[in-house]
Amino acid sequence: MSILRLIRTASFRLAAIYVSIFGVSVAVLGLVTYIGISQEAARQIDERIAKEAAALAEDYRINGLERLADEVRARTFEAASLDYRLEDETGQLLAGNLPRPAAGANTDGWVQLADPQHSPDARGRADWERALITKLGDGATLVVGEELDALRVARQAVAVAFAWALLTMIVLGVLGGLALSAVFLRRIDAMTQTAQGIIAGNFERRVPESGRRDELARLAEIFNQMLDRIGALLEANKHVSSDIAHDLRSPLWQMQRRLETARAHGDLGQYESAVDASLRDIDGILKTFNALLRIGQIESGARRAGFKNIDLAAVALTVAEAFQPAAADEGNTLAVDIRGPLPTLGDRELLTQLVANLIDNAIRHTPAGSRIEVSARAEGSVGRLVIADDGPGVPATHHARIFERFYRMDTSRKSPGAGLGLSLVAAIAELHGARIAAADNRPGLRMIFELTAAPPVAAA
Repeated sequence: MSILRLIRTASFRLAAIYVSIFGVSVAVLGLVTYIGISQEAARQIDERIAKEAAALAEDYRINGLERLADEVRARTFEAASLDYRLEDETGQLLAGNLPRPAAGANTDGWVQLADPQHSPDARGRADWERALITKLGDGATLVVGEELDALRVARQAVAVAFAWALLTMIVLGVLGGLALSAVFLRRIDAMTQTAQGIIAGNFERRVPESGRRDELARLAEIFNQMLDRIGALLEANKHVSSDIAHDLRSPLWQMQRRLETARAHGDLGQYESAVDASLRDIDGILKTFNALLRIGQIESGARRAGFKNIDLAAVALTVAEAFQPAAADEGNTLAVDIRGPLPTLGDRELLTQLVANLIDNAIRHTPAGSRIEVSARAEGSVGRLVIADDGPGVPATHHARIFERFYRMDTSRKSPGAGLGLSLVAAIAELHGARIAAADNRPGLRMIFELTAAPPVAAA
């Protein structure tokens, strides 16, 4: 994994942005600290000088100039950091080691003096004194000062410390950014390789899941779910193609055989019978293709944009009442136990078709004398619709498969239909984010449809 590739990653750029922000923060903090320490050190120097000058002025007031000169001489040799100058009214030096202030400098108050007693340092900088000039009563002048070398050293120490801190932060930030980029790039590469493998035709590839609960782990999980869904759709599409070929070959072959037989015998009655049977087969084929197109339209999710506030209980009641005469014609009883309302968001036409397909499926696959019950009620935040019958039922091993396209049990092969009714039901349920399942009614079959209730949405 090359350094150049790591530098080009979004994670490294993000780390560089953070390092830049922290670098500016450190620089600003260093500048503020530098100014603060400089001002505090200068204040302490002024405070020491002023206190010393005040003490010597008080000594002069009590003991006179000669005694002050002796005191200044003593302190010049003893003081660790302060320097002095005492001169009479003529400017003659009486005691001390400070140079005379330059011509034109203040004759009283604060001044800054260059100290010629010390040679410039390696960088050519001369030593400077911060000094306070005090005029005494008989024209004498007292100067108390302190070298500024300590202030310069303090400033330099602060500047060097923050420079090293800034450099260390930049180095650690760059190294951390490279490490972070390597980790993220490794995980992104796994997704990229998986995608490339799928493009190459290996639909079994999946992104390795790290077990972490971060954004990339969530992305990998969703990516794998998407691949599982795509794989299921491809597998279903493969089966659909095979099933279409299988289910349509029989009626097409029968039409061909009828028409060839009619043409060979040339009998008008046989011609009419062959044409009528062929038209019925063509009608069945068209219904099959229309059902497939409708399932495809529903699975595309386009109908979701038209969802409105509806009452599932009212829809189920309307459909059940409409099917009661048909159930009676087949010798069955259709009982209704619907306790509403069951408010939700959905497509009224599709949910009507879902309920109709479930009831119609129960009527067609139960013998005369069976009882079919349509019930609906709210269970917490879930609306639950159940269509149950006491007919022969479906083995538990087939409960999941009956929702597959063109899937028909051997006992249902002779009944009309192409095996798409429950596939359409499953597509409608998925569009609404609902659950559709088959269960054993003991005896018979229970079809369970559960849809999460939703608060009403104001009309646009």
